Amino acid sequence: MNTKKTNMFLLMTFIWSWSFWILGLNYLTDGINQESIGKFLIFFFTGVYGPTISGIITTLIFDGLKGVLNLLKKVFIWNIPYKNYLYIIFLPIIFIIIGIGFYNIFIGDIGSFDIAAFLSIPNVLWAGFYAGPLGEELGWRGLLLPELQKKYSNLKSAIIIGVIWFIWHIPLWWAPFGTLVSGESISFLTVVTYFIMLICLSIIITWLVINSNGSVLVAILFHLSINAGIALLFFPELSVDFKKVHLLSSIGMLIFTGILIAKNKLKTSAYIDYK
Repeated sequence: MNTKKTNMFLLMTFIWSWSFWILGLNYLTDGINQESIGKFLIFFFTGVYGPTISGIITTLIFDGLKGVLNLLKKVFIWNIPYKNYLYIIFLPIIFIIIGIGFYNIFIGDIGSFDIAAFLSIPNVLWAGFYAGPLGEELGWRGLLLPELQKKYSNLKSAIIIGVIWFIWHIPLWWAPFGTLVSGESISFLTVVTYFIMLICLSIIITWLVINSNGSVLVAILFHLSINAGIALLFFPELSVDFKKVHLLSSIGMLIFTGILIAKNKLKTSAYIDYK
């Protein structure tokens, strides 16, 4: 592992994202309204692209233009096992359905089913595409994962990224949106659940990437699918408590992650150069 490269990437990512987010939060100190939210959004979206921008700059410094091209190529690795595309589509839906089920049992009525929500799926996916996955995954899974794999096992690499991913989101806890903690009263249970969720997601995404020839595209699409929470669209009355449903969906993620670990699906420890 190139420690200097890894440290530069992380330092640049945190400075970039946290600086813009903290500046953006400053516009919300006098109250949340249309004008303040509009200004915050500019800083929010700019900060979201910290990992990708830092990944490109760091790669350029250490590996030159050829390294940047190799990094960008990972976004276009689409020829992967067909079953992985099925995982991308159906795993997030299953997780959300589990969350909806637990919500119905322990919290309240989920409301009526709206089949017309099917028509809104393309708009939801498009809106979510550039709001997070595109700004993050080239850095997390494109640069950081392969570097960590040079020194650690896939599982340990995934857990390390999950912890970093969790810490990176912290300033957004005080924003009206951006994480499942945002806009809510911050509690120990919510933070711990969110932490577990990101660790599980990091492990699942790592598993998909290493079984897809290092495809960052897979990471982007799965991240997008998770964020979209498509199954929630069909229960419009749940829109008020959608964060609770997402947090409850961590139960499904935890079960599936446990299965991956129990079956040694991330057992490969050798670094794979996906160039």
